[in-house]
Amino acid sequence: MRLPDGYQERIFTPQQARSVEAVWRHEEPQAGRSLILPDGRCDVIVRYNADPMVAPRLVVTGPATQPYWVEFEAGDRWIGVRLRPERGGVLWGDALGTAKDQVALEDGAEVLVPELAGLCEVGTGEDVLRQALVRFVEGRALTPEGHRVGESVRRIHMAGGRFSVTELAARAGCSTRHLNRMFGSTVGLSVKAYASLVQFHRALRLVCEAGGSLSDAAFEAGYADQAHMTRAMRRFGGFVPSAIPEGLIRPDVSGGLWGNRAAR
Repeated sequence: MRLPDGYQERIFTPQQARSVEAVWRHEEPQAGRSLILPDGRCDVIVRYNADPMVAPRLVVTGPATQPYWVEFEAGDRWIGVRLRPERGGVLWGDALGTAKDQVALEDGAEVLVPELAGLCEVGTGEDVLRQALVRFVEGRALTPEGHRVGESVRRIHMAGGRFSVTELAARAGCSTRHLNRMFGSTVGLSVKAYASLVQFHRALRLVCEAGGSLSDAAFEAGYADQAHMTRAMRRFGGFVPSAIPEGLIRPDVSGGLWGNRAAR
């Protein structure tokens, strides 16, 4: 299953960019709606239109744990920067605790990122939008807790989401309670919630690309059985493994561990 023609992304490894995990672009020639999968990350997005007289709109997303639909008009476009998971607190600040599954639009988004308040003017070009978003994200410093959580996030991705919280805390040199507290203040989710999303995306990738049976994909992804994987896909995607929607946007949320590639 290939990605829709209108979606493109460039993945950055941690060595290439401190804060940015991906820069992505999406456009829709016709009116409709798209299913957005949860990935536990925060994005800074500008939504605009092929019509240069339509003013761009600023969007800031919190860490999503549920799928949701976005409706659009013909010619709508998006340019977005996906932050590394541990950078959620850098974007939302003290509001991260209530940012799960939230989307801040226009004025609400500008309160969070006042540096970008003047960006959404009629006629602003796509290159200008992209450069401004990347520059803004890279310009916000990460806390010491964020650096520690970043190491745990990478371990979760290396294990495909199959790390136990106890083992992860031991590797981080802290208690499980403290690790969850650090995740809450930087990612905006518990360790278990974030790891479950990583496991879901790995399973989805296996089902769509590996070509094996569903039971093989469930085993490889670390689920107890196929039924367990089916429940996870219904929870995080709203579909079952045997009926994955055509044209589904599946961004690469591997944490940059699979290298730098463009998805088309």
